Amino acid sequence: MSRCVQTILTGILTRNHSGSLSTTEWRDLILVARANSLLPRVASILLSDVENDFHIPPKAHAHLVASIRHETLFHNQVINEVKLVNAKISKALNNRLIVLKGAGYVVAGSSAAKGRIFSDIDLLVLKDDIPKVERALHLFGFVSDTDSEYDQKYYREWAHEIPPLRHFQRGTVLDVHHNIIPVVSGRAPNIEFFFESTVETKYGVEVLRPAAMFLHSAIHLFFSEEFTNGFRDLSDLSLLLDEIVSDADEVNCLFELAQNTGFENELFLAFRYLERVLNNKVPAHITKNFKQPLPKGIRLALSDFIFGKVLAANHRLVDVKFRGLAQWLAFVRGHILKMPFNILVKHTASKLWRSIVKSVTGDVENRHHVQRKDVKEQ
Repeated sequence: MSRCVQTILTGILTRNHSGSLSTTEWRDLILVARANSLLPRVASILLSDVENDFHIPPKAHAHLVASIRHETLFHNQVINEVKLVNAKISKALNNRLIVLKGAGYVVAGSSAAKGRIFSDIDLLVLKDDIPKVERALHLFGFVSDTDSEYDQKYYREWAHEIPPLRHFQRGTVLDVHHNIIPVVSGRAPNIEFFFESTVETKYGVEVLRPAAMFLHSAIHLFFSEEFTNGFRDLSDLSLLLDEIVSDADEVNCLFELAQNTGFENELFLAFRYLERVLNNKVPAHITKNFKQPLPKGIRLALSDFIFGKVLAANHRLVDVKFRGLAQWLAFVRGHILKMPFNILVKHTASKLWRSIVKSVTGDVENRHHVQRKDVKEQ
């Protein structure tokens, strides 16, 4: 009988793999790893670990090699794009450009960049610089990725970023942030704490220092309402933790930053589910640094129910009971965290109405946009 593919995948990601896999297990591993955007990371580990006793069949080997080639090409494109964007907007900034999340891992040369594929490039700039940056990017060929007046208002009044910008030729998508969580949530931190926690890269841009990078990744994961890539994001956290676990300065910075910005709870959740989902034991010398009361009782039990299921690898081959219920609860939880109840009701009603209109009449907003453009051209 085949072993659980979740167990196999977790073992490889944490380098606790041993033995060999059957043909069926190889097939399931490749399918689940690819569905969770982790195949390049799995390939990087297996093809570089000369001490493992895995026999990799030729067909599986071909999939692994192809994913590595894709990752290499993708990372080169990301670096080139970051350099181009920085050259075009650097004069509009009062600070150096900060690159976040996946693209940040890549330009930083972080271990979390290993096998990391993503859909957009996340940037952080001062809020006062947003108008100048946006104008510079428009001149560089980036245009708004949404024509919806409601979405434009949502992003600019309530969110922590402007609407996504897509390059009209290359298709590159930029998310330009001025904070790390929505302002309307009431928990958006003083972003200066993160601006003061950066390091310069050889590409002329900055990234968050390792401790801040870990905290931001944890906040991004546990403030989310959708967990399609939750297992991958947890794998990112595991690699980021490896970079700071033996560095007292980074550990101190991690807890000081979490305490100053009010995100100790998200840090606790990151540690808890690294242990419970990835079997990645967090050393006691780190966890002893918590100062605020930690979740317990019903609150902790509910968190365990939700995150123990939604953070498992996302694929039909990974059988998780009540995953659908946990995903719904996570969806509700994420929205409640991001916006007050009155705005949540308004936002939900607006989205529902637009969905109904679109299903009946088609994409009305975009059609009207095209019609307006045609009228202008005439």
